[in-house]
Amino acid sequence: MSNNKPGKLVFSNPASPDSPYKPVMKKLSDVAAFSSHKAPANLKTASVAATPQVAVYEAPPNVTVTADHPLVISGNGPVSVVFGTVTLEPGGQIQVLTTADISIQKLIKN
Repeated sequence: MSNNKPGKLVFSNPASPDSPYKPVMKKLSDVAAFSSHKAPANLKTASVAATPQVAVYEAPPNVTVTADHPLVISGNGPVSVVFGTVTLEPGGQIQVLTTADISIQKLIKN
């Protein structure tokens, strides 16, 4: 199954209102890739909800990335996303603009 919707495949923290994908927010310690990371000691938070959290996405298992359909991982906080097969078409771009744990089981470049 590939994602053929026009536009960007956006996975961000906080979640983008333009993305059909919504994350589950988890503590850093609950996500293996970030479990050794801690919030900065000088971080002043009013509540536990204000501490950094990881946006964990259940992505579509297979996606196609094209020039008009880039894959974008972005935001102000860490993102974790797992893909089955990512097919990268000519001109397609994968943009990682934040701290991220990205797993791609199979990458196909056409």
